[in-house]
Amino acid sequence: MTDQNSCRGSVYVVKEKDTLYQIAVNYGIRVKDIMRHNPFVNVYDLQVGDELCIPGYTPVISGAVVPYVVKEGDTIVEIAKTNKTTVENLAKTNKKIRKLTLPVGTVLLIDKAN
Repeated sequence: MTDQNSCRGSVYVVKEKDTLYQIAVNYGIRVKDIMRHNPFVNVYDLQVGDELCIPGYTPVISGAVVPYVVKEGDTIVEIAKTNKTTVENLAKTNKKIRKLTLPVGTVLLIDKAN
C-alpha cells in the first residue's frame, strides 16, 4: 500500500486490465518513473487494488490552468495536441493566439479542465 503522505503526486488504484504502460501513458509519465516511485509494488504483476504513486501528478481542478512556453518550431495545432486540448480551447484562454504566430517565449495558459 502506498502511503499518501509520502507520495509526491497522486495515488492511483489499479483496476482490472490495467497495465503499467497504459497507466504511464494516461498520466503522461514514463514507466520507469512509476517503477522507481513504487519499490514495494510488483509492477510486473499488478493486482486489482494495488496502489501506485504517480509522481508529480496532481488532480486537475476545474478552471485550473498550466503555463506553456512556446518553443522554436511550435505550432498552435501541435501545442493543442501535445496538451490534449483543442485550438478552440487555447483561443478561449489565450487571446494572443488569434494572431496565429507565436514568438518563441510566449507563455500560453493551458486549461486542463477542457
